[in-house]
Amino acid sequence: MVRDFAGFCRSLDLHGGINLTGGNPLLHPRFLDLFAAIDRLGLSMSILGNPVARDRLEELASIQAPVFYQLSLEGLAPQNDRVRGAGHFGRVMACLEDLRSLGIRSHVMLTLTSENVAQVLPLASLLRGLTDSFTFTRLVPVGNGTVLKPPDRETFLSFLREYLDAARFDPMLGTKDNLFNLLRYERGEPLGRGCSGAGCSLAFDSLVLLPDGEVHACRKFPSPIGNIRTASFDRLYSSEVAERYRLGPAACRSCALFSVCGGCPAANYLDGRVSFDEPDPYCFIGTLDRSLHIDRGSPSA
Repeated sequence: MVRDFAGFCRSLDLHGGINLTGGNPLLHPRFLDLFAAIDRLGLSMSILGNPVARDRLEELASIQAPVFYQLSLEGLAPQNDRVRGAGHFGRVMACLEDLRSLGIRSHVMLTLTSENVAQVLPLASLLRGLTDSFTFTRLVPVGNGTVLKPPDRETFLSFLREYLDAARFDPMLGTKDNLFNLLRYERGEPLGRGCSGAGCSLAFDSLVLLPDGEVHACRKFPSPIGNIRTASFDRLYSSEVAERYRLGPAACRSCALFSVCGGCPAANYLDGRVSFDEPDPYCFIGTLDRSLHIDRGSPSA
């Protein structure tokens, strides 16, 4: 599978990267064998996992220093440990110290909920100097996420404004959510490049490979394209199903900001399906319709 992906990248003259995640991918008994095999094929790697001991990080760095190592927090210590277990917050902070001392770039990701939305910026203050990047992703009602609640629309939009104001003075704060571009547009500020660098990343600059070979358009919600055991990456990426995901919601395509936004299709995932018609439920573009055109760029694997 990795050789197939490497060949796919070479055929398009793209730099290929692989994010290894789980759960905790380092628990796999042959993880280091896989890590070394990917390195031999000339692909860069990042890890989205759990806090680990320093000696495990040193093992990885002896093969290839990850482009980044991403850890997750669910808020300040009491909120986080209620969700992820006692002592988890402290282990994350210790792991961030180890990553920094080893020269490995670190990211911290938070899943935004109604319970932790007010804790995001205070948490960012605690993380300053410990991590290279801190950002959030929106809650999607899948798996354990079905027992959590996202913030309501008014709270979310207020949060976006406060967060973007803070990000002006703190380069650690990532502005990955596409709706930040609506705020920039509203304020007459230069636009960002969206989640993928060219709007939404859905089946565009990344694909998701599950352990059974199933390939999905997005890691945030069930979005199957096909199976790598029966079709190549090239065939899957070029498929009609993948193209349908890349088209984005029908309601967004005439929007002046579509090429740098497209909302978050995962936010439209409900009751086992995703709507290809409705816009992002948090979209607030309203009646704004200025003349604006930004070309959607080429994907980078």
